[in-house]
Amino acid sequence: MSEKSLYERLGGIYNIAAVVEHFANALAKDPVAGENSSNPFLKDWYANKSWRAPGFIVLTTLWVSEKAGGPYKYVSTIPNEASLDLEPTHYDMKLTEEEFNAAGQVLATILDHFDVPEKEKNQVLDAFTAHKDEVISGTIK
Repeated sequence: MSEKSLYERLGGIYNIAAVVEHFANALAKDPVAGENSSNPFLKDWYANKSWRAPGFIVLTTLWVSEKAGGPYKYVSTIPNEASLDLEPTHYDMKLTEEEFNAAGQVLATILDHFDVPEKEKNQVLDAFTAHKDEVISGTIK
């Protein structure tokens, strides 16, 4: 008998969506990557585009689901971009390594809040970290 997928071990779409929703809310409050960030894109997003948060939650839930081996597929906001590559949707955000790391710490805290077992927590964080260069590509020199 083969091991269950990470998606199954995380509890499926509803559990993933709950974690993502908490992550989005906690991220907004983070001093480095949230609404008080020094990053002009993030400041504008939280001040003028936070109405888009439900879409962020849906898309991130789909992204995590697909990365974890679930049946749902991520759909990029960039037309004709069917990849799990995060560069197209993050490049213009000019996110820094510090902001990325802050988001990773928020994610780790949320996974602990939900008592995600260590093995699964590390797999989620490894998947997150694997896309670091794509997410901060707008600031890599």
